[in-house]
Amino acid sequence: MSFEQLNKIIEDGMEGKNQSIPIGLPKLGMYANIRKNVLTLIFSSTGCGKSSMLDTMILSACNDYMLHPSENKLKPDFQLFSMERSKIMRIAKWLSHIIFTQEGVEIQLPKMLGWWENKLTREEHSLIRKYEDYITQLLNDFITIHDGAKTPNEIYRVMKDHFEENGQYSEEIIKGKKHKIYVPSNPNLVTIPCFDHGNLTKTTKELPTKKQAIDKLVEYAQGFRDLESCSPIWISQINRSISSVTRLKDQEQELLLEDVKESGDIGDACDIAISLYDPLKYKQSSRTGYDPNDFATGNGAYFRSAQILKSSYGADNLRVPLAFNGFCGQFKELPTKKSLSDEQYNILVESVLNKSYFLE
Repeated sequence: MSFEQLNKIIEDGMEGKNQSIPIGLPKLGMYANIRKNVLTLIFSSTGCGKSSMLDTMILSACNDYMLHPSENKLKPDFQLFSMERSKIMRIAKWLSHIIFTQEGVEIQLPKMLGWWENKLTREEHSLIRKYEDYITQLLNDFITIHDGAKTPNEIYRVMKDHFEENGQYSEEIIKGKKHKIYVPSNPNLVTIPCFDHGNLTKTTKELPTKKQAIDKLVEYAQGFRDLESCSPIWISQINRSISSVTRLKDQEQELLLEDVKESGDIGDACDIAISLYDPLKYKQSSRTGYDPNDFATGNGAYFRSAQILKSSYGADNLRVPLAFNGFCGQFKELPTKKSLSDEQYNILVESVLNKSYFLE
């Protein structure tokens, strides 16, 4: 790339042309909003909400486009490989999220699906039907769900078919060498392959170990980022070694890139790495200044912290305190602890526990 090309990109940025797709979390989004050619890793231990974080990002991105469409606005195109949850369960959780944020009504997934003795009321069912068109628009215009564990080659074929439907491949001679290029039909469409989670990638005869299969999918994800200008999001589990006695001596048992389970390749390949941490799970404090115990009830823990451990294009080691509304998988940023008086802090904690904070 010549200096003139770089300067053109800089000048476009000055004019507001270098957009990103918001993820619904402003502080984190300064570095982690969805941009072309960026591979994002989100990782945590079991039950901390990594799939819910992805869902918060997906629903926020789609809702922002629906509320504020414009000619040059980047449009999200999520290709969600939901290898852990079925399509039906994913949509049900989204419905729970949408109804709560839009209506302030709590309909938990087990009640929605009739698993509890306490069944849906007619009014609750009417609310669910009210959002049929909204869900249909999400699935028709913004999100394609590919559920079930898949091999790297299955995912590669799905993605290549999608690219061929939405653009054209050709070759260019640059300095005497052939280079494959991809030109999308719609330059404002950002394809976002989401792997949830990458540890569930299926092995094959050619890739007989989990590490080999995961590493091959990481290689494909890099290719999607670099050739087709995608913005892949990779969700990963961590190793159980985090519970070691040595780690527990720390004030907060914060995660490291080395904790990513079964493959270190995704840590090397990603442009942004975000850890999601539940201090109470390990009976720890938090370096955000918040006391996680204040956000715990018999119904669960409402506090999480996110940390940017790697950022190829910005700051890292940034910690963001988060309120987590687990029943519908909703995340919302908390203000910095030092900005609050004792009275403001107590009011904030109460609003999180009674869930009114998530409706503000």
